[in-house]
Amino acid sequence: MSNLANSNGHETRKPTDADRFVGQKVRQARRELGLTQEALSSLLGVTFQQIQKYEAGQSRLSAGRLREIAIALNKPIDYFYEPFVIELPVSQKAERDLKIMGLRQDGKRLIDRIEDDRSLRTAIHILEALEKSH
Repeated sequence: MSNLANSNGHETRKPTDADRFVGQKVRQARRELGLTQEALSSLLGVTFQQIQKYEAGQSRLSAGRLREIAIALNKPIDYFYEPFVIELPVSQKAERDLKIMGLRQDGKRLIDRIEDDRSLRTAIHILEALEKSH
């Protein structure tokens, strides 16, 4: 395991690039509000040195502490994270693509069964509205 136990039995971990990114976002949000490190530390009930460590990425933020910071800085939690995309494994992607192809075929088959122009126009309007919503 990459974690090391320290002398009081707690696990210590080295900060990661993600910790440094979160710290930068804390600093950015704090500055946008015109708060000093001391003012933010006072809001959170920690020392300003601890805020310095968070912002430098030297101390990891727990989920609970990050929530408190987000509230204090009036930012949603996702503000503090780098965007990322989770790719589906090829088999899941292929399965999804097959389902979509089948649904398209079902839709075309149903549209082909509509014989009056008013119903067909209504179906087209519904499809256009769905297309615009994505």
